[in-house]
Amino acid sequence: MRRFKIACALLTAILLISLAGCLSVDRITARMSSYLDTAEQQNQDGDYPALADTLKELDDYYASKEWVLALFLRRDYATSALLGFSTLKSFDSEEYKTDFDAELERARTHIAVTRHLFLSFF
Repeated sequence: MRRFKIACALLTAILLISLAGCLSVDRITARMSSYLDTAEQQNQDGDYPALADTLKELDDYYASKEWVLALFLRRDYATSALLGFSTLKSFDSEEYKTDFDAELERARTHIAVTRHLFLSFF
């Protein structure tokens, strides 16, 4: 009977950690996607000072949550999201409006792949 209780406790702990990982990765990637949606709208409106602020907020948010992603994902998968949006700051001006849109789609793809890599196991 004692082994059964220990097995149930371990199974419960594994399930809780898995659930925490799913919720964390889902929330983090959803928030990063919302930052990208805001950046897209600001690029379309031509509001480049606000766009620069949004990209700075995105970088700060990722820096504060990178450890959570690295806890549940392999480090190279977690940093692939950073590679997806790190180049966006280079294109935040009027002359690179279409290039910014292309980089934005690439960043969205990286975030979607990061989300899919983790959530596909469940």
